[in-house]
Amino acid sequence: MLDWLETAGDFLMGTALSTLSVVGLGPDEPARYQMDGFLAGLEQGCEISSDLGVFWEQIVADGTLIVPADASAYFSATQIAVREDHRELRVPVKGDWLGHEVAAISVIAGIDNGYSSIGVVFVPGQEGLDAAMAPIAAQSDAIMQADPDNLVGASAVFGTFGGAPQYICDFSN
Repeated sequence: MLDWLETAGDFLMGTALSTLSVVGLGPDEPARYQMDGFLAGLEQGCEISSDLGVFWEQIVADGTLIVPADASAYFSATQIAVREDHRELRVPVKGDWLGHEVAAISVIAGIDNGYSSIGVVFVPGQEGLDAAMAPIAAQSDAIMQADPDNLVGASAVFGTFGGAPQYICDFSN
């Protein structure tokens, strides 16, 4: 007979929690986006997750940023630099991948040539970053080199490029 009271109570509790999160009293968002799902497979032969594939395709097409809904607050506007033979597209991000702080996702897109790469740019100076990422890049590269379908010689590398540590998957042909 008082079933409506239980339903009304659930509604009021949900409304109260929604209101608290709008005014900032609800659960805090993490300081950095956990990118392990978004970048899943990149460390294993430069496999591209569906989310990363959509991101990459759209950013190269017109610079539009498409990321999972829970990630949008962590990504900043695309920075585009046009060079003589390629475009450099960089998207700053407050992220974390494989336990290390990420500063940006970098894409190289060739202009009338086969340049094509995607990279994870890390925040410099992180303890243990080189020791963790260098073997991952070497293993990823070995997977790619052993793949008989890798006809263009796609590769993976970790190093410091442009002053920042980066894990790069190069698909150039």
